[in-house]
Amino acid sequence: MRKQCPINTPWWFKAGLSGKETNMDERRQLPRWEIKKEAKAWLPQMQEFSHCIIEDMHMKGMCVSFSKRLPQGKTVKMSFSMENDFDLIKIEAEIPWMKEDQGRFKYGLMFSSIADEDKDKIYQYINTHCYDQVKKHWWAS
Repeated sequence: MRKQCPINTPWWFKAGLSGKETNMDERRQLPRWEIKKEAKAWLPQMQEFSHCIIEDMHMKGMCVSFSKRLPQGKTVKMSFSMENDFDLIKIEAEIPWMKEDQGRFKYGLMFSSIADEDKDKIYQYINTHCYDQVKKHWWAS
């Protein structure tokens, strides 16, 4: 059975709406699409570009890992570009969790501010690079 999105849902939100939760502790409303790609991130707090790995992402957030800790705080402003794309995606995000894993610092980011054109860039990236995952999630029997 194909999952339906509410009629008034914006098109960019429809890219990952799951409609159900499988874990009581799981608060995500959208499935995350595995990315595992290197990216460059500009962090104004550090005044430098940092290399990072986008572990997974969806239209409302992402998991990103760095080789060093980010400055302390509950929110972060960040601009990032994926792969060889020089068009930066600008976000402000809350950091609901952080953990150290195999010498890397992983952060869960929940977007609190992102422009519609940057949402579109994320949607296009997911649609292009995660097509098999999306197809399996939505149309698998």
